Amino acid sequence: MRGEQSWLKLGFVAKEIDNEIIEGSLICSHPACQREHPIFDGIPVVLADASSWIANQFSAVIRREDLSDFAESLIGDLAGQGSGFDHERGNNSIYAHAHWGQEGGYPHLFEAAMQLLAERPSGLWLDIGCSVGRGTFELARRTGELAVGLDLNFSMLRLAERIRRTRRVRYSRRRVGLVFDPVDNPLAEEFLTENVSFWCADVSILPFPDAAFAGAISMNMLDCVASPLGLLLELSRTIAKGSAALVCTPFDWAVGATALASWIGGHSQRSTPEQGSSLAELRRYLSATCEAGIDTGLSIEAEQDNVPWRLSTNERAVTEYSVYMAKLRRKL
Repeated sequence: MRGEQSWLKLGFVAKEIDNEIIEGSLICSHPACQREHPIFDGIPVVLADASSWIANQFSAVIRREDLSDFAESLIGDLAGQGSGFDHERGNNSIYAHAHWGQEGGYPHLFEAAMQLLAERPSGLWLDIGCSVGRGTFELARRTGELAVGLDLNFSMLRLAERIRRTRRVRYSRRRVGLVFDPVDNPLAEEFLTENVSFWCADVSILPFPDAAFAGAISMNMLDCVASPLGLLLELSRTIAKGSAALVCTPFDWAVGATALASWIGGHSQRSTPEQGSSLAELRRYLSATCEAGIDTGLSIEAEQDNVPWRLSTNERAVTEYSVYMAKLRRKL
């Protein structure tokens, strides 16, 4: 019973429905909390403020999955470019293709991270910012144990969970404009596992006990969250002392995701010796001697810069990033 075992292991009590948790709620097992958290489509939503989240994710949560390709195309034309429906389909197209498409860039990025790790991952691992789930499946395949994927985007989490449940990779791939082509492929045999669990949660307030994980990855999330420092602190808190974590980022800061004051570098080039360098500032945050005056509990053990990361927005357009990648070690 995958759901019960996974969630009890992480400190929650869950109710099973036909041996598979599809909907219901989680009750925090801590006697001082006992807060109820909803489960939608097999995905626990564990947030301090679920009401604000549902206001932003409402259309994704209630989105039908039984639309025919014809109906989805018609709705896409009627909703038009820039609509919520178009935005959701477009993002899913980009990241599903990157993770699961034949020319997707994510597998290469993940492999670069594993090479930097230079040790076989084992135990319970966390994938922070899992998107549509390829990294979570990769971790489960390598460890042979449970891997937990976490994101705030419910539409992407639903796609990842559907891949686990149906053992098929299904999404709509943008060809051009509002024209999308259906993709439906069997999940590769090496990913046929029940050892993946997808959660909706805030990376700066992770709903897991201290030292719950043997390791973690966070791929291209640092510049996409409200609190990059909060992500690093929570990453440190939730992995065991002495364990490893892999973090990569293109430092593509945007105020729509992160308030300027919370950026790690990328501004105020007149006031620092490094002239606003994000890489230099991140190294200060992650130095063994706490050069930034903040002890994140993590230090850089190995690093690699200029790792390529490709995102295809449609069949004729590609965005290329140069990513910085670091292997971090949780201090003892």
